[in-house]
Amino acid sequence: MTTFVRLSLAGVALIAAALPASFATAQPGGPYTVAESGQRFSKLQDAINAIDSGVGTIRIAPGRHADCGVQPRGDIRYIAEVPGQSVFDGVTCEGKAAFVLRGRSSVVEGMVFTNLRVDDGNGAGIRLERGNLVVSQTWFRDSEQGILTAEDPASTISIRPIGVRISFTLKP
Repeated sequence: MTTFVRLSLAGVALIAAALPASFATAQPGGPYTVAESGQRFSKLQDAINAIDSGVGTIRIAPGRHADCGVQPRGDIRYIAEVPGQSVFDGVTCEGKAAFVLRGRSSVVEGMVFTNLRVDDGNGAGIRLERGNLVVSQTWFRDSEQGILTAEDPASTISIRPIGVRISFTLKP
C-alpha cells in the first residue's frame, strides 16, 4: 500500500535544512562522481569540497566542462572515465588554471585541458602550488601553459606517459 503525504513549501524547506550540506550539493546526473561515496556533483568544486582533507577519487564523465576547481587539502585523484574525452575548456580558477592544487597530493589521469588563458599570460591546465602531483594520459592544447608550479622544494611531479615514467623534484 502506498501512502502519499502532502507537504507545504515550509515543510519541504524544513526537511531540506535538516539534510547534511554534502547531500544538498549532490546532483543526480552531474559529471563529477566521488567514487568512495557514489555522490554526483554538477560542479567540480563541490566534489573537491566533499573530499575535503581526506582521501578520495573524483571520476569525471566524458564531455566539455566549462569548469575549474581549487584543491586546498587532502589527497585527490581526478580520473577521466574515458581517457581523452573529459575536456576542461576555457575556464580557470583564481586567474591561474583549471586545476589549482594545494593538497597533500593529486593524481590527474586522462584529462584534456584546452583554451586556458588569463590576464598575466600564464593560463594553465594545472597549477601545482603545494603537494605532490602525478599526471598520466593527459593532454594540454591551445593554452598559455600546461603545468605551472610554485616554488615548493618539497613537491614532486611525476609524468607518466604510457610505458614511460619521468619524475621531477623541485629544488630552489
